[in-house]
Amino acid sequence: MLPRPSLSFTLPSLHDNTKLDCRIYHPACLNGPLGPSDTSWRQHAAVVAHPYAPLGGSYEDPVVHLVANTLLNLGFVVATFNFRGASSSCGRTSWTSKPERADYMSVTGFLVHYVHYLRPPRHNPNPTLLLAGYSYGALVTIQLPPLDSFLSDFASPATHTALADIRLRAQHLAEQQNIMITTPSSPRKSLGLRVGGDEDTTPPKTRERPRFSSPDREERIRKGVKEILSRHRLIHRKHDHSSVGRSGRANHDETFLESVDNLIRFRCAFLLISPPLGIITNLATMSFSSPFASWSKRKRGVSPSSAGNHGGNLEGEEAEAEMKLVRNPTLVVFGDQDGFLAVKKMRDWIAQLGSAEGSQFCHVEVSGAGHFWVEEGVAHELRDSVFSFATRLIEIS
Repeated sequence: MLPRPSLSFTLPSLHDNTKLDCRIYHPACLNGPLGPSDTSWRQHAAVVAHPYAPLGGSYEDPVVHLVANTLLNLGFVVATFNFRGASSSCGRTSWTSKPERADYMSVTGFLVHYVHYLRPPRHNPNPTLLLAGYSYGALVTIQLPPLDSFLSDFASPATHTALADIRLRAQHLAEQQNIMITTPSSPRKSLGLRVGGDEDTTPPKTRERPRFSSPDREERIRKGVKEILSRHRLIHRKHDHSSVGRSGRANHDETFLESVDNLIRFRCAFLLISPPLGIITNLATMSFSSPFASWSKRKRGVSPSSAGNHGGNLEGEEAEAEMKLVRNPTLVVFGDQDGFLAVKKMRDWIAQLGSAEGSQFCHVEVSGAGHFWVEEGVAHELRDSVFSFATRLIEIS
């Protein structure tokens, strides 16, 4: 369904530097030479997150492929990735989903900077960034903080952090792709570039868990990042730190990346496919907070301030997560035969968010569709819903 990725590479997670396996797909308009006046690529981009890893979820999931391919054909640059513990990514799935949210933010931060550095020069003042997820991936998408709040962490990060590494990898890989895009005879244009991991073309159903990365490939990306870093003007800041075991304080000099000039500004949107809310949310993630929680408390007249400090903070995070779905274009697609969600609660939730003043929240309920979208004809309805929603996004951008 999907073509071979234009890029296969690894990223460190913002949570704890766990290595994540990632892919970038270029639309057809980026697969040939582009001149400075070319207007076919409008810089739309999307991230698509996969289902629960312990149940077999990965970026090879058929629904992930269907959504990614639909967006790719509309001209989006599409990123897919494996959460920690999924397929070839390192680490283990958490019980809280907090590390997975950091995984998602890591890929999003990369994609924003990657698209920024891709050429030809920008001509769309307000491209769309669509943050999407299916099943567990949709739950994580719901819980993401607003885009601007976590992108601000990438503005001027310390050079030794994952934030800086992600930014530098994005610039390095974009510059490599720029050479391929502008060089018709490039032999690697249709083959893609594997950075930080081994290419594995064995069908996913028959292959064993792949080796994660080869030292020579990872070394090449480190050299590329080092070269990019040597061209950056760094900011030096002194910090006072208490000296362990000594009286007094010691000065410590740290270096930081400068902010990116005129960083591309996206219009954010959200796509949620079959978020398993209501019935097994807590069973799947043990302590993953349900987006129903803050709405149900508000309905009962319970305010965040009436809870304890920790509960109040969690309530505020849930409310903020919901509000981003109201304030930004959001589509939820689910089936009325989905055994992984409480359909009545889902209907109540979408009615509440959809009726809020100025809401941009909408939904499609597909008759006869289950959680895995294998019933006759329902995959076509899913694809058509995604296509219509994404088309509206790019028409108004």
